[in-house]
Amino acid sequence: MGTEELLAALRLEGEREAREIRDRGEASAQRLREEAQERLALVRQAHRRELEAQVRSELQRCDAAARRAARLILLKGYDGLARRLWDISVELLPALRDEGYPELFKRLAAELPQREWRMVRVNPQDADLAAGLFPDADIVADREISGGLVAVSPGEELQVINTLEKRLERGWPELLPMILKEVEVDADA
Repeated sequence: MGTEELLAALRLEGEREAREIRDRGEASAQRLREEAQERLALVRQAHRRELEAQVRSELQRCDAAARRAARLILLKGYDGLARRLWDISVELLPALRDEGYPELFKRLAAELPQREWRMVRVNPQDADLAAGLFPDADIVADREISGGLVAVSPGEELQVINTLEKRLERGWPELLPMILKEVEVDADA
């Protein structure tokens, strides 16, 4: 084998080895590109999940804030309605004087403890009724009382308020929910 043949064989062998090295390099580069693409896809997926979690968290926070705001608006509305219903109820108290009021007044007076009363405050229209039931007491007309009475003992150690206003005030916590329920039923109709 001559030099030329040896050189040709070496050249062929070198080219073959260069091709194999190039092929292995390209295969390795392709594998690295694919691995990089996979890692990139995983990173994108992780970021997408993180972003979705942040969006869900923000939506939950906004939803909770909106629910709190709605409850506050509703509570303010109910509070305003309750005040308006109270005002209407107080305005309607004088209407209780229309039918059978003398009997109601006697029942309210009968609820007082048995004792001597120095002064009895009543609506001006009830002065005669009070004078008949409390002959020894000073009867004082009070336009602020729509019905019922306020009785004061001689030493002012005891004062009993049994007016329609006070009875409404005492019963209001039980009355208001019933009235609101009626108002809501009417609103639905």
